[in-house]
Amino acid sequence: MRERILTREEEARLIDGCEDRRQHLRALITVAVDTAMRRGELFKLRWSDVDLASGRITVRAENAKTEKMRVVGMTKRMLAELTNLWDKSPQNQNELVFGIVSTIKNGWKSLCLEAGVEDLRFHDLRHTATTRLIRAGVPVSEVMKITGHTQMSTFLRYLNQTHESVSESAKSLDRYLST
Repeated sequence: MRERILTREEEARLIDGCEDRRQHLRALITVAVDTAMRRGELFKLRWSDVDLASGRITVRAENAKTEKMRVVGMTKRMLAELTNLWDKSPQNQNELVFGIVSTIKNGWKSLCLEAGVEDLRFHDLRHTATTRLIRAGVPVSEVMKITGHTQMSTFLRYLNQTHESVSESAKSLDRYLST
């Protein structure tokens, strides 16, 4: 079982590397790591699914692996990235948000290489987002709805320990024990 998640330092290097010809990856990475949306859901996302005013994205049932519609909230940085992308776009509600029709394999590989981020697959961003949501204190049942998981056993594969989470767990236990 793969347990690779992105560190904040690695994320910063990846985002910094999204210049010029890779500028389109900046918003994609931000949305992926803040929503845990699947690659296919991101690639199929249309502007009509994005509500910048309310800060929500609708994942249509036909684009979801589970074939169930769900709504995902936007972080402030996501909203900023998507607003910027919308402002630069033809502003057609039927257009794909990220304009990707096939793959980002080559761009992703070279971005990771140049950013010095090793052994990171795009799908690892989904693991990262899930782990971060749990560490942020979002209830498991809510995280499952956000990520589109219907089975606890599958969901738990996406929750990964980090050096930071292990330390934070011990600190939480210390706080509990000191009361």
